[in-house]
Amino acid sequence: MKICTQQMAENFIHRLQQKENRAYMELYDHYFAKLHRFARSFVFDGEVAKDIVQNALIKLYENISQLESAVNIGAYLCVTVRNSCLNYLRDQGVEDRHKILYLQAVEQAETLEWLDDEELIKNIKKIITELPEKYRNICELRFYYNLKYSEIAKRLGISENVAKVQIHRAIQKIKEALANNNEHIIGILMFIFPILSLAEPSPLNRE
Repeated sequence: MKICTQQMAENFIHRLQQKENRAYMELYDHYFAKLHRFARSFVFDGEVAKDIVQNALIKLYENISQLESAVNIGAYLCVTVRNSCLNYLRDQGVEDRHKILYLQAVEQAETLEWLDDEELIKNIKKIITELPEKYRNICELRFYYNLKYSEIAKRLGISENVAKVQIHRAIQKIKEALANNNEHIIGILMFIFPILSLAEPSPLNRE
């Protein structure tokens, strides 16, 4: 399944609202593996991650009638899974603020596969090319080559903390540029930042 236009996305949500079994299977096939990797990066337990993702998919399916047709399903699921992971960690006694913040930062190691809007993806990539060199370079290393913060720091001769700060600032610049150029997507940005990240290749871009 490839959701790449607003019309296709709205049609897919309509099918889910009609409780089509095939639509749910497409939802599962398209998102489960990505959400499972995402959840496991938080909880470090494959079975727990599996339960969290399955519950998120079931919850979406059961409450689909309450969602607007324009909602970004991928971003919605990602937020649901993230919140469930953080709740799980707190229930397990992981209260250390720095550890939770670190785990939240893992969000930015995912890809544009959470976005179903090809025009938005294209705009983001264009904005990256227009960033100041410092931010453009670190974005390319992090999001296109999927380097770890430690690898980026070593290559650029900076500390890991500086690398994280620069990535955060770069994402803020991307967010601001998108908001300035496309006021209609501000609502989407409320969902996907800081979830948004920009690694390649994205399954949604493959033919």
